[in-house]
Amino acid sequence: MFSSTLLTSYLQNSIVISIVLSVLVILGTCIYFSNIFRICYYASKMPGPRAYPLIGNATLFLESHEVSTRNIISASLKYQNTLSRLWLGPIPMILSSDPEIVQELLTNPNVLEKPTLMKLVWMDAMGSSILISNVPVWKHDRNIITRGFNPNILKSYFDIFVEKNHILTEKLDLELNKGTSFDIFGYLARTTLDAVCESVMGVNVNSYDESTYFNASHSAMNLVMIRILSGFKLFPFYYRFTKDYKVACKNRDTLRKFTENVIAEKRNEYNLTSVKNNSFEVQAMNKNQSKKSMLEYLLDFTKNNADFAQNLLRDEINLLIWAAYDTSATTLAFVLLHLANNKEIQTKLYHEIYEILKDKNEIEFDDLIKLKYMEMVIKESMRITATAPIITREVSEDIDIGNYKIPRGANIAIPIFTLHRNSKYWKDPLKFDPERFTPENIKKQHPFAFIPFSAGPRNCIGQQYAWMLMKTIIATLLNRYEFHTDLKLEELRLEASVTITLVNGHLVRITPRQKFVDIH
Repeated sequence: MFSSTLLTSYLQNSIVISIVLSVLVILGTCIYFSNIFRICYYASKMPGPRAYPLIGNATLFLESHEVSTRNIISASLKYQNTLSRLWLGPIPMILSSDPEIVQELLTNPNVLEKPTLMKLVWMDAMGSSILISNVPVWKHDRNIITRGFNPNILKSYFDIFVEKNHILTEKLDLELNKGTSFDIFGYLARTTLDAVCESVMGVNVNSYDESTYFNASHSAMNLVMIRILSGFKLFPFYYRFTKDYKVACKNRDTLRKFTENVIAEKRNEYNLTSVKNNSFEVQAMNKNQSKKSMLEYLLDFTKNNADFAQNLLRDEINLLIWAAYDTSATTLAFVLLHLANNKEIQTKLYHEIYEILKDKNEIEFDDLIKLKYMEMVIKESMRITATAPIITREVSEDIDIGNYKIPRGANIAIPIFTLHRNSKYWKDPLKFDPERFTPENIKKQHPFAFIPFSAGPRNCIGQQYAWMLMKTIIATLLNRYEFHTDLKLEELRLEASVTITLVNGHLVRITPRQKFVDIH
């Protein structure tokens, strides 16, 4: 009797729980799809290229990666002065290349989250990091990592950059006077990777001779964009049965294993030093003069922070390395290509470098701030060929922009590439003209018409690091070589990836710099 009563009560409770759970699932599903419908409804009121039922604007992506990139650029340029929409299947992406609208979006506290799609793709490729973390986690972790970009800390890396420059020039000397073009990006990417790894992790990866880390990182980024443009590969269940997934996992494991070993080694050194010297903080600051790596500083900053686990530190370090080396190498390659295509500008920049260096064999840290024209040249290169072609966000609450409503949950894309070419804000936008960035002209610019490092609270934290690295390399190269190319801007075949890439490569030729002839 007792057992029968318990069984009856158990069954009754189970039925009630099942009914409640079923109701909650149905309710959650209804809420989810009602919000999707709401997003689609408001997006449909915005202008954009012709779309079709279910497949949306899939016809823009049916051809090669290069053609798809060209289609996206054309579409965003056509609607550059308003909000527009692009349908990724049945889901809309809301875009704008207008600085006024971009400013409203990037400064809005409800437009700080990264899209679910981006989180999904990046997690499979590189793991978690401040690039994709939710806003509360991002705020916490960014505050810690930003401390590693202190100006005094950055200054300690300058000697590393100079050392890697010596290796770069040794390699490039082999290309002198050949008369044939070569892709300079590979040289720059390996040099920046070596410089970044030694400054960030305190290790020399020597990527010219051992390219395992370099290849894994480069492959990982390519697979990210391939997956985004491949439709079905966005579905995790399908993606896990593809060859790309296996390669992505191999890349991720290679990067993680390497970084984990370095972290373990540095942590062991950290613990040994702490035991030997209780005044470790004083010793840590003094070690700044002996090329202390950013990883060691992060170990200092996080030693009493239980939230900053080793796995998170590992993924953050890998993000810092990729973000610093790949974007810097891409920017440098385009700068040199533009200079090779604009000889008067190249000569003018060389004159500035010569006047600063005089008879010195190499640049010094205090010289970097004097390179004003170089800053203008780099900025103009980043304007006309934006390194990071697009940034994305997800709206956490409804916002109104002009006559349009962007509902909660909508994905937003800001095509920096077309923002920087908006003819309303840039006269003759395809002309390479560093004079746009004189102090007087900068005052006339809209503050969000030029955002190579993104903008707003979630902008890039490594800007000063990048400027220091790029200036050091350009000064060294232009002081030694003259650059030539047969490529024209209108002939560049671009592909949108995490960074913009050239299908036909950054093809240049180099000859020895004739200093006396150039100056006199």
